[in-house]
Amino acid sequence: MDYFLEFHWWYLLVAFLLVLVFGKGKGGVVAKSFTANLEILDERFKHCRPEARYAIFKNGSPDHIEIELDDLFLEAGELLDFYIDGNRLAQVAVKRNKEAEFDHWGDEGVEFPKIAGGEELVIRYKGAAVLKGTFQ
Repeated sequence: MDYFLEFHWWYLLVAFLLVLVFGKGKGGVVAKSFTANLEILDERFKHCRPEARYAIFKNGSPDHIEIELDDLFLEAGELLDFYIDGNRLAQVAVKRNKEAEFDHWGDEGVEFPKIAGGEELVIRYKGAAVLKGTFQ
């Protein structure tokens, strides 16, 4: 047991391989981050766990947006519309695990607006607003 508690050069090799295999190539140091605390407007969504984050990174890395809704009551395949400042961002289908998400990086070819703070995020179900928040 004492052998593993001592420092050995191969620990560095194992750590490097773990970072290489499991590390993400995007991101880095966050220059600015915004979150939107979503208010539930429809009681059917009261058990939903919403998260909305936007990150701007230093060193020219692409921006990252993540809007995630967990524990939805909706069936797989039902559609939710995500809007930012009244403009439709995406139509997202609910997955089998009762989750809907819009998770993209700025260099993936998916267009999304740059967030600077104050933008309103609205999530609609069948045309009616069910969640609403502002990026701050």
